[in-house]
Amino acid sequence: FTFTSMHAVHATPDQVVNGTEPTGGLAGASGTFHFGINSHANMICYNITLHNFQGDFESPANTATHIHEAARGASGPPRIAFPNPLPITEGSPISQSVGCLTGPFVTGVVMEGKDTGEGFHVSALEQNPAAFMADTHSSLALPGAVRGQLA
Repeated sequence: FTFTSMHAVHATPDQVVNGTEPTGGLAGASGTFHFGINSHANMICYNITLHNFQGDFESPANTATHIHEAARGASGPPRIAFPNPLPITEGSPISQSVGCLTGPFVTGVVMEGKDTGEGFHVSALEQNPAAFMADTHSSLALPGAVRGQLA
């Protein structure tokens, strides 16, 4: 693999907001989102690990694990939807999702008549990582269980 950039995101419940209002997320949960980006191929590779996730994955998007275009302390549309992490062993408090996705991206969320992933290119993550965050949503914390900014 050749990456044009890499990002490590520490996601915690205290960073979750609904609009701009803090929600507290899912108490006791945490996550790490490791991303390798190849902007030449419009590809993102991911290694997502959640600790102490509870409830069911729930989101209006195709999955409940995303990169959203949103500044720190604000909400925004999902741009990339990742497969939800699965327990590493039955009953484990640790869940993981690993793989790569190549654009065009589809999130399943439609705004202004088009999917929020439509036309998104991973180079935007490299150009302004602070404008993006990664999160996972739970049925017990619909605005988000954990969240972390890319920068």
